[in-house]
Order: sequence, then structure tokens, then C-alpha cells
Amino acid sequence: MLLVVASGSAVAAPRPKIVEVSGTIQGSEARVRFTLQNAFTPEMVEALKSGIEISFRITVEVDRVYRAWFDQTVGSVRHTSSVRYDVLSKVYRLHRSDGNELLPDIHAALDRMTRFEIAVPVNGAVDRGKPYHARVRARLDKAGLSETLRSIIFFSSLWDVETDWARGFLHSP
Repeated sequence: MLLVVASGSAVAAPRPKIVEVSGTIQGSEARVRFTLQNAFTPEMVEALKSGIEISFRITVEVDRVYRAWFDQTVGSVRHTSSVRYDVLSKVYRLHRSDGNELLPDIHAALDRMTRFEIAVPVNGAVDRGKPYHARVRARLDKAGLSETLRSIIFFSSLWDVETDWARGFLHSP
């Protein structure tokens, strides 16, 4: 019994997570950089190679940090990023809120789908030198998948891609 449990945990896929959250805030905008790790399971990569579009929805919030008081959210944005293999032209078409790209191979497509720099509009004036942080969360957008694929992945945890909130401080020069 112990051997089965140990081997079962050894094959479990690592959970997706947001890492390396950082950036700057000045004027009326914050630029937040981060990486989405372990977002693509091997099954998702194979589905992508066969032409299925995969989309992620990213939520980024910027907070002004106060000592001994509640933080105040000063900016928030939702960002969508999707990729699809075009069989006819043999390129990966990346669609992001900030523009589109054509990528030559799967490695470039996966790299661009997991590295982000997102601009977040900020309400009010930024206090120079004061602490701000960004919170980021990502989830797989299953709405763009076909009905057949949605019914299949309903029973598979291999397509459950949702991260916890990750947080990082922003530099306010």
C-alpha cells in the first residue's frame, strides 16, 4: 500500500504557479512582469500540436501597501492570452491583449505563453518611494474549448490549470 501511494505521488504533475512577480509603478501605470510555471501538461501540449486553441485568463491587481492598515487596490486588469497551431501555414498563432505573434515552433510558443509583462492603469497619483505590490492569478479558459473536449476534460484533473494568487513588490522610483 505504501509503495502505491509513493509511486502515485511521484507521477503527479507539478501544480501551475506564478513566480518572479516584479515591476515598476510610476505616473498612471504599473508594468508587472511574471512567469507562469507548469502551465502546460503533456496532454495539453499534444492537444495544442493537433490544433486545439488553449487560452489563459490572467488577473493582475496593484495595491498600495500601508503599515498597520488595509492595503488599497489602485489598479486592476484582466488579460487573455491564447495560442493555436495553424496546420496550413505551420506556425503557432499567439493572441494576447497587447498584440499578436506568429511563432515558428512549439518551444517558442510555450515560452511566449508563460512570460508576461502587463501594463495596469492606476487610479490616482502614485506616491513616489512608497510600497506597492502586484497580485497575479491565472486560470485556463475552458470556454474556448470544443464541447467534446470540455466534456472529456471535465473528468480529468490534467486540465485543471488555476494558480493561487502570487505577490511581488513593485519599484516606485
